Amino acid sequence: MSGRRPADGQPAGQPPAKKPAFDINSIRAQLAAKKAEVEARLAGASSGSASPAPPAAATPAPPVKPAAPAPRKDSSSAPGPAALPPRATVDPAIAAQIAAAKARIDALQNKKAEKANPYLSGVASSSAPAPAPKPAPAAASSVSVALHPLLMADTSGSGAGEKNEKKAMRDRYKTMAPKFSTVRANASIVEEAQKVIEKTKPALATAAISNPYAAGAQASAPGAPPTEVDAGGPSARGRKSRKMQFSAPGRYVRQGDQLRNEIKLEELKQRIAAQSVKAGLDSEFDVVQRSLKRAQPPAVEWWDEAILPKGATYDDIDKADDYFRTSEDSLITHLVQHPIAIAAPSDRKQPERGLMLTKKEQKKMRRQRRLAELQDKRDRQKMGLIPPDPPKVRLANLMKVLTSDAVQDPTKVEAKVRREVAMRQFRHEKDNEGRKLTKEQRHEKEYEKLAQKERNDGLYASVYIVKYLTNGRHKFKVRETAKNDLLSGICVFHPNFALVIVEGVQNKIRHYRQLMLHRIDWTEEARPHGEADDDSDDSDDEEKKKKKAEGEEEGPDMSENKCELIWEGEIPERTFKIFRARHAETDGAGKDWLTQKYEGMWDLAKRWTWQGEDL
Repeated sequence: MSGRRPADGQPAGQPPAKKPAFDINSIRAQLAAKKAEVEARLAGASSGSASPAPPAAATPAPPVKPAAPAPRKDSSSAPGPAALPPRATVDPAIAAQIAAAKARIDALQNKKAEKANPYLSGVASSSAPAPAPKPAPAAASSVSVALHPLLMADTSGSGAGEKNEKKAMRDRYKTMAPKFSTVRANASIVEEAQKVIEKTKPALATAAISNPYAAGAQASAPGAPPTEVDAGGPSARGRKSRKMQFSAPGRYVRQGDQLRNEIKLEELKQRIAAQSVKAGLDSEFDVVQRSLKRAQPPAVEWWDEAILPKGATYDDIDKADDYFRTSEDSLITHLVQHPIAIAAPSDRKQPERGLMLTKKEQKKMRRQRRLAELQDKRDRQKMGLIPPDPPKVRLANLMKVLTSDAVQDPTKVEAKVRREVAMRQFRHEKDNEGRKLTKEQRHEKEYEKLAQKERNDGLYASVYIVKYLTNGRHKFKVRETAKNDLLSGICVFHPNFALVIVEGVQNKIRHYRQLMLHRIDWTEEARPHGEADDDSDDSDDEEKKKKKAEGEEEGPDMSENKCELIWEGEIPERTFKIFRARHAETDGAGKDWLTQKYEGMWDLAKRWTWQGEDL
C-alpha cells in the first residue's frame, strides 16, 4: 500500500497522472510574450498622459481568474503574443476608486512623516500628491493590469514622465533620516523663511496704514514694514478717551480759608510761647513749642566763628584759606593738637588683684598655710626657742591630763579648771573686741569699698516719679535708705508729682529700686500724730468716714498713689554730693534744682503717662 496522498481532483482508487515534462522553450516564449505586453502598455500610457502616477506598492492588484494551461506544442515553434491565454478585464470605475484610495493613503503617510520630524526632506516635502491615474486603453491582445513599482523602475523608457516617476520611487523607498535637527536642516529652514518674507514684503508694504495718533508711533515710509501700532495693534485698541472733570464749586475757596486759618494758628502759638517764656512757665507749653517750626540754621555755626575771619561766611571759603596760611591771628597753624582722651567707665573696669580663686581653692590654701605655721611653731619649741604651751585642761579631759592630782583633791582641781576655762573665754572676747572696728571706722571702710567699686565698675543713676509723696513714713524710707546706701541725689516736690533721682554703684542702685517699686506700700494712709496703732474708737471712725464723704478730709486719695521708674542708666560722674530734698512750685525752679544734666528728666516727668491710665 502506497503512502502517497492523492492529488487534488483525482479519485482515490486511480493511480496518479504522470506530470508533463519540463519545457524550457515554452517558458521562454511566455516570458517574451509578457515582456511584449508590458512594453505595449507602457507605450500606451506614455502616449495617453505625460506623468502618470505610480501605483502604490502596498495595494495588491485586482484578482484575476486563472487561465487554462496552454496546450503543449512542439519545441520548434515559438509561441507569439496571440498565443497568450485571455485575461479578465477590470472595470474603469473600480480602477479609478482604487487609484483615489492609493492617493489618500499616500497623503496620510506624508502627513504622518511631517508630524514625526518636520525637518526631514521626505516624500511629504519633495513630492505633491499625484493626480488620479487615467485608465490606459486596452490593447488588442492584453489587459490593463497594475504593475509593481520595482518592476516599473526596472523597465527601460524615455521621456520626462519616466524620470519623474523614477525620482518619486527613489524618494519613497530611500532610508529614513535621523529624527533630530541638524545645522543643514536649520540653514535650509532659514533660507526658505527668508524667501517667503522677500516674496510677501511688497504686498505688506502696500497694505500698511500708518497711525500718527498712536503713542510712540512714527510715520512709516511707503517701503517700510508695518509696525504693531501702524497695523492697529493692541496698544492702539486699548487706549481710552478721558472725560472732562470739573472742580466742585467752592473747592479752592475752602483751601484758601484753611491755609489762612493755619497761619493764624501758628501766630497764636508763637505769641503764647513768648508769653510763657517771660512768665517762667516754659515747660507748661512744651507741646506748643514742639509744634512750632524750627528756625533756619545760622550763616556760620558757633564752632566755626572762632576759626573763620570776622564777617566771613561759608561762601568765603577761598578767602578764609588765604587767611589761614598768611595771617598770624589765625588759630589754625602747622602744629597738631592731640586732645586728651577721657577714659570711659567701661575702660576703668580692670581687676586690681591677682588670680581669682574659687571657694574650694581658698579653703585649701588656708589649710596649707595654717599647717605650715603650726609646724614652724613646733620646730621652734623643740629647739628650745619658745616655751611649750600649757596643757589645755577642760572638764572633759580632766582625768586624762591631771591623773594623780585629780584623784587626790578632785574639788580643788575642778574649780581650777573652771577658772582657766572662764579666763580663756574672757581673753578671746577681749581680743575680738580689740579687733572690732568702731562705727566711724566701719563707715570709712564701707565708703572705701564703695569708692573702689565705683572706680572699677562705674556709676549708675535711676529716676523715679511718685504721684503723691505726702506720707511721712514714705519720706523717711526714701531719705534714710539713700543715705545708708551712700547714694547721692535729690528729691524734688511739685504740686502734681515728686521726682526722685539717686546716683551710686550698681548693687546699691538695685537695692534702692527694690525699695521704691516693691517694698514701700504707696497706698498706705498717713497716720495722725500721737495716735497709737491699737487705739480705735467707733465714733472717730464714723466721723472720719463722714468727713471723707463730705470731702472735708485733707490730703489726696492714696488709693491711686503709685511709683514708677522712668529712666535708669550709666553716668560718667556724680552730679550731687549728698541726698537732699527740695520744693519747686514752678518748672523753672525745678530745673534749677536738677541742674543742666537732669533738666530733661523734668520735662519727661511732666509728659509722663501713668501705666494703665492711657487706656
